[in-house]
Amino acid sequence: MPEQTFRLPDLGEGLTEAQLVAWRVEEGARVEVNAPLCDVETAKAVVVIPSPWAGTIQKLHARPGESVAVGEPLVTIAATDAEQAEATPGTLVGYGPGAGPESGIRRRARTPAPSPESSGDVRAAPFVRQLAKDKGVDLAQVTGTGPGGRITRSDVEAASPSPAVASSTAAPSTDGERRISVVGIRKAIARQMVRSVSTIPQFTEFAVFDATNLMATREQRKASGRSMTPLPYFIAAVVKAVRAYPLMNSSWDESRDEIIVKQPVNVGIAVNTSQGLLVPVLRGADQLELTVIAEKSAQLIEGARAGTLPPNQMSGGTITVTNVGASGPVETGTPIINPPECCVVAFGAIKPRPMVIDGQVVARSGAWISISVDHRIVDGALATEFLTALVSELETISA
Repeated sequence: MPEQTFRLPDLGEGLTEAQLVAWRVEEGARVEVNAPLCDVETAKAVVVIPSPWAGTIQKLHARPGESVAVGEPLVTIAATDAEQAEATPGTLVGYGPGAGPESGIRRRARTPAPSPESSGDVRAAPFVRQLAKDKGVDLAQVTGTGPGGRITRSDVEAASPSPAVASSTAAPSTDGERRISVVGIRKAIARQMVRSVSTIPQFTEFAVFDATNLMATREQRKASGRSMTPLPYFIAAVVKAVRAYPLMNSSWDESRDEIIVKQPVNVGIAVNTSQGLLVPVLRGADQLELTVIAEKSAQLIEGARAGTLPPNQMSGGTITVTNVGASGPVETGTPIINPPECCVVAFGAIKPRPMVIDGQVVARSGAWISISVDHRIVDGALATEFLTALVSELETISA
């Protein structure tokens, strides 16, 4: 049986390395084509790597927690099919170009994965079901917190009797300190934030909007059985304001000192997950109706939290929104731009606050908005006009 070394493939979207989260096989075990080999965490998502060959595992070349560069050895397999082992396919389907002559996979027909709702009343994606199986969690006993009661990765990890696999490893210290090796998503976040504050001269403006109409519209939809969170309304309002001020949907080309105004409005949605902050992208948001924005954004958020989104759904944003009031009574904040974008919009918690209406101080539902913009592209006056337009869109929402 010829031994073949499978190297970490190119996972696409310019990713150069991944952290090995966990092996699903062990040395000496038998593995079939397309059977899961391991879980790796990239800068954008957790990815399951399938086996390129059928055979026996000879050597695992990395340990959980280690960072593996694209093209480095991942696993050596004694293949049972000599013809299959000698084949030189070029692409790992779904992950981008091969990383070298040994990185591709000759694919066999795959059995369709079960639908998320295929087991009784349990609603969970296949990735979440596998995670529950690995951790010994009975999904029937888990209450889902995702859209429609779906069970997410976070739900499984919270119900797990053993600690969840972290995206970083900690080293004990004798002096009471604890050092954490930063890899994967957390490392990518750190690099992106340093790039943002180091290369983008950004400033922030703030405003408060009257959410009376928004909340009334939500109640009307809820009464008709079409309940919707505030986020889709926020996204739709941002899209309309961007149409009026397209420069907010741009980036700075540092190599040529040019402003690139983007045509589609691809809205990044900041999502807090167990792996850290992820920003899935709602592509072509300017072409979507409100109900479609709600459906697609909910799917993206669930996928980000479950770790099932492919890398191409985590890139290509042109403007980002973050709902900082979604998890608590946060009024506002100073958001940091997600490079290479020009603008990020943060929404605070909607709650009763004093407002002056017709000369009288009354309690009205309202929330803070803050925008951070690239001062190379946008001056204060334009930022103010954009923020004013955004407030107007939010205050005139109707069913």
